[in-house]
Amino acid sequence: MGVRELFRRKLENATIIPNVSVNSKLMRRLARREFVRFNPYRFNIYYLGGILLVAITAAVLLFYNNGKSDKLIPVSISDDSRKAVSAGFINIPAGKSIIREADKSDKNTTETIKYKRKSEPKVVSWKEPEQYSEPREKNSNVFPVSNSSFSKKGLFTESSADNKKLKGGYRNDEALFEPSATSGCPPLKIHFNNKVKSSYTTSWSFGDGGYSDQKNPDWIFDVEGEYKVVLSMLGTDGSKTSSSVILTVYPKPRARFEIVPEKAVIPDDEIRFINYSTDGMHFVWEFGDGSTSELYEPKHKYSKFSNYNVSLIVSSEYGCKDSLIVLNAFSGSEYFIDFPNAFIPNPEGPSGGFYSSKSDEAIQVFHPGFSGISDYQLKIFSKLGILIFESNDVNIGWDGYFKGQLSNPGVYIWKVRGSFRNGEPFIKMGDVTLLGN
Repeated sequence: MGVRELFRRKLENATIIPNVSVNSKLMRRLARREFVRFNPYRFNIYYLGGILLVAITAAVLLFYNNGKSDKLIPVSISDDSRKAVSAGFINIPAGKSIIREADKSDKNTTETIKYKRKSEPKVVSWKEPEQYSEPREKNSNVFPVSNSSFSKKGLFTESSADNKKLKGGYRNDEALFEPSATSGCPPLKIHFNNKVKSSYTTSWSFGDGGYSDQKNPDWIFDVEGEYKVVLSMLGTDGSKTSSSVILTVYPKPRARFEIVPEKAVIPDDEIRFINYSTDGMHFVWEFGDGSTSELYEPKHKYSKFSNYNVSLIVSSEYGCKDSLIVLNAFSGSEYFIDFPNAFIPNPEGPSGGFYSSKSDEAIQVFHPGFSGISDYQLKIFSKLGILIFESNDVNIGWDGYFKGQLSNPGVYIWKVRGSFRNGEPFIKMGDVTLLGN
């Protein structure tokens, strides 16, 4: 067992009583520690700080009020004066109020405005001026004349004939210019009429990036949208004024359509017109044979084959128009006849004009490509005009032989006539070169 343990056992039940001076020091140290620690049930430094803050605030307010101890003087005003107050013609100091009091003698209501002033109270009477009887109408097309540009005194000339003119400009409720139109379809051409006759330097901004310094310019708006046109004017005395107007260019529709079937057989097929137009409200179709329609996607049947020009006119809700015309709309019809411009006869002998896919590979027979043929007649002539071949059967062509003998190489003239199955006649003529082996 160590010495420390020995002492601990001997002294663990011992009682130490400090002397008076030591006990006093301990109590003071404990009191200071408790004073700086927050305890809602004991007076401490936090309570002391709050009391000091309230005292300082009260002293400042008292000092401020003593410096402005003017007496409040009541002022009684009539109903008209009350209107002036509400309209802002009589200013009420901030934080003051209007006290309503009943007058039992005439049962009218008067108002007393209490505010600070040193002069004697005056009864204020006010009559609403005529120029404030109605709110001014807003004019989005006019920019008000800047107060910094003109003095308030002598702003208008005294001449009755010129009572709408400013000495440095025009009234701020009157437009300085007039456009020939405020809306329309593209391309929209507008003439701007400057109504100011005085000597001003003018500058126009048309809202689409364009400018002009002409007095009465013309401008074309070719793209849809809204444009703010501004006229700025500079007087010789340095005064400035401006005016603006909004112009609307309506969107233009687009006319588009498709003809179905693509290779129609006329008059057998019924033709359908598929409408792909945009921004359209009204449609006018012209089929080229004198017939018209206002349907969105009409159908039409032609009485005979011919080259027809089909057109569509599209109108928008604003009256803007666009059109599309298809010339020779049925030139790609299944009814056709075409001839080659050269061939090489078979040197082994005539074939009688019969041809096949094998003979066509060697280009040994002169014959047409065709569709929808009903009547047919083909004639071949020499350059001297001698008839050397004739056929009334579209399936029999010229093999290059004349009376059993191979014709000489060279150029020959052909002429064909006939009609298609729809009754449409045709006549064609051309030349073909007979090539030697």
